[in-house]
Formats: sequence, C-alpha cells, structure tokens
Amino acid sequence: MRGTRRPWAGAALLSAVFLLHGQAVAAVSFQVLAPADPLYAPLGGSVVLPCQLSPALSARAMQVTWSRPRQGQDVHEYWLDGHEEQGPAYRGRTELLRDGIQQGRLALRIWNLTLPDEGPYLCDIRSNATRRSGTVTLHLTRAGSDPHLHVREQEHEGVSVTCLSAGWYPEPDMLWRNSHEEIQTVYSAEKRLTEDGFFNLSSSVVLTAGSDPALSCMVKPGAPGPEKVSAILISDVFFPSVSPWRVPLFVILAFWVGALSLAAFLVLRLCRAKGAVNATLDKNRGRPSWKGAFLRAANVTLDPRTAHPCLELSPDGKALSNTGPRPALHDAPGRFDVYACVLGAEGYTAGTHFWDVQVPGAGGWALGVTRASAGRKGRVPFSPEHGTWAIQLSMGEYRALSAEWVPLAPPRRPGKIRVYLDYEGGVVAFYDAETTAPLHAFSASFHGPILPFFWVWSVGTSLRLCH
Repeated sequence: MRGTRRPWAGAALLSAVFLLHGQAVAAVSFQVLAPADPLYAPLGGSVVLPCQLSPALSARAMQVTWSRPRQGQDVHEYWLDGHEEQGPAYRGRTELLRDGIQQGRLALRIWNLTLPDEGPYLCDIRSNATRRSGTVTLHLTRAGSDPHLHVREQEHEGVSVTCLSAGWYPEPDMLWRNSHEEIQTVYSAEKRLTEDGFFNLSSSVVLTAGSDPALSCMVKPGAPGPEKVSAILISDVFFPSVSPWRVPLFVILAFWVGALSLAAFLVLRLCRAKGAVNATLDKNRGRPSWKGAFLRAANVTLDPRTAHPCLELSPDGKALSNTGPRPALHDAPGRFDVYACVLGAEGYTAGTHFWDVQVPGAGGWALGVTRASAGRKGRVPFSPEHGTWAIQLSMGEYRALSAEWVPLAPPRRPGKIRVYLDYEGGVVAFYDAETTAPLHAFSASFHGPILPFFWVWSVGTSLRLCH
C-alpha cells in the first residue's frame, strides 16, 4: 500500500513544484527599453541595435525576436533552447550579442548595411505569459566626395564658379559663402538622385569685379556628420583692369593687396575651423592646382588597336566615325569585336583630367571613361558596375549609361561635352563645355588605369576631340 502511494505522492509533489514555478515566472514583470532617438550608421558599415530588459533579468529562458513588421521581415530569432535563426534578407549579416544576456541585454549587430536596411526594428521578448517589445529606428548615411570647384570666365558676366559633389545620402544641402561667411546667391543649382539611391549636387555662382574674391563651397549632410568644404581665391586676372585715368594706380594696388591679404587670412581661418577645406589657390590635398585641372585640357588621342572594324579614325587620332561594315581588321586581344567602341591611347592612374569632345545632336553615341581591365569581347555590359562611366545620346534622348539608363535633361543640346575625371576623388562628371552647365556625375572607386571611352553605333555619326 505504502509503495503504491508513493508514485501518486511524487507526481502530486512534482506538479505542485511546476505550478509554483510557473506562477513565479508568470508573476515576473518586465519592460523593454529601446533608445527613443534614431541611430545613424554608415552604408556598408555595421551597427549595434540596443535592447534592454528592465529590471535587468536574465533572458536565457526567453524567446527574443528582432523583426521589421512594416516590411514583413524576420531579422534574427533566439529560441528558448539557445537555437538562433537569421531572416532570409539578413543571413550572414546579424549576431545577437550574448555577452549581456544574463543582465537582460539583447543587442543585435548588423553588418554590410544597405539602403533597404533603413527603418524601424522591433525587439520582441516573450517569457511565458509576458510579452513586451521596443522599437529602434535606424538611419543610414553616406558621405559624398569632396566638393570640386570649376572656374570659367564668362564674357561680360565675370567669372562662373561651379561646385560639384557626388554620392551623398541622405539628401544634403550645398551652400556658398564669402570670406565674411555670408551666404552667396546661387546662379543655378541641381540635385540628382542616382540609380543607386545617392544624391549628386551641382551649384554655380557668378563673381564680378566687385565681388569678394574669397569663396567657399560647403556641403552640409542631411544627417549628423562632418561638413565638407572647398575654398578658392579668385585672382584679379579674371577681371578687367580699372582704367588708370579713373583711379590712381597705387590706390588700386593697395585695395587689391589689402583685399587679397584679408581674404587669404579668412580662408585660412575657415580651413582651421572646418578642418575640411581641400582646395586653396594652387593646392588641393596634393592634387594638381585648380588652374591646371580645369583650365588645361588633357591631350587625348584614340588607340587604333582597340577600335572596332566599323570605326574609321582620323590620321591624327582625334576623330572617329562609324562608316559601317568594312573589311575585318586583324583581331587583337584589346580590340572591340561586337560594339563599335574605341579607347584612348593613354590611361590615368592619378590626378584630375578633362577633355572636350565635339558631339552631334543626332545619331547614337556614348562617351566617358572605362577601366583598362573592362571586357571588350562579346556583348559586354557598359555600366558603372562593370567598370564604365559614360553618358549617351540614343533616340534623341540624353541618358546616363547604366543598368537603368537614367534620363538626363540638359537645358540645351550641347555641341561640345566636357569629360572630367578625378581619380583620387572618385568622380566622373560631364558638362556642356561651352556653358559649363553640369550634365551628370558618377561617384566611384578607381583602381588600375582609367581610359577615355567612345562608342558610336549609328552609321555616319562622328565624334571629334577638341584641341
């Protein structure tokens, strides 16, 4: 009898223990703490999303789920048995930091951040009958290129200075200031969203003889982060001299010496204050001077060894024309065999360079730059992802040569297009060479030689490099 009662008594005792334990666990009350302010992290980088239990209970026996309810995505799950699982879009990119799990810290680390990762994340904690959650908002950032200043003398209007910066996220602002840090009136401005989701900016101001010769262009990011500034001092050689019979020569000299000295002092102060000024007079972080970079064109010639058989090159290597099928040239490893393309004879591995190309307003053509290692055989894709940065005219429309063919809207049909390459800055930009109006810009990371690129697929269409 006694022996038969023991199993029942043991079972009853075990049930009582589980009941009391369950009541004790169910009675535990906690909250989930998450930061009220959004977190900022760089694109391509990593971030730690914090999530904390209050009071600081152990979460080893709890279920933890990081998710994105608005997108219907699971990010990372931690189960009661210690098993973890990553969401399909986050495989290989997340980690629940277990170091603080005993103290209720359930932070999630995410690597290789991309634009779709931006937005709110839900940290959901379950413990028997108790379920609590908190939300963490993630904003992504990307610092674009240093501002690049382009100077052009305009007839009867003074000097036009254009500022270009590419590859920003989120949308930034571009401001001009003089030596007194006064905001300058903008002559023209444009913000363009690229197919990658980044912002390219261009802005121009016009200086006259009475303008402050010290000028700085500042890009202010749309998220917390450092500003980027470029400054320049416009020489008086760009402005007509004052007639000697109107003002004594020594007064003119004294005025300009004083103005230039003051401007130089204030520009130096801007450099020290911002810590990001990268262009003054003849120096730009070790790059060629702005005079050499923007006022002296590179001497580009075409390489006949790369030319498709349909292309006829001029004897001086400055012009190309699609003349249609011709007797096949000897095939060579570097020659295009499907597309009517040709490359420049010399590549660039450093510095800033530009060249002007006379283009027709009809037909089909493209021009820009390409990696020397980019493919030339077969139906190779021409896009930044495959090492080519170019714009094209196709069916009467100007477009950026990319996977999505981004349309361009120039204010007029350019007769000459300027191709600008900044190797260290990672910028390829295109301008109407006669007005310096920006047409398009790419941001990139260069390695190896970069060559001028030309493509003419319409029979009878020609391009010519300007001397």
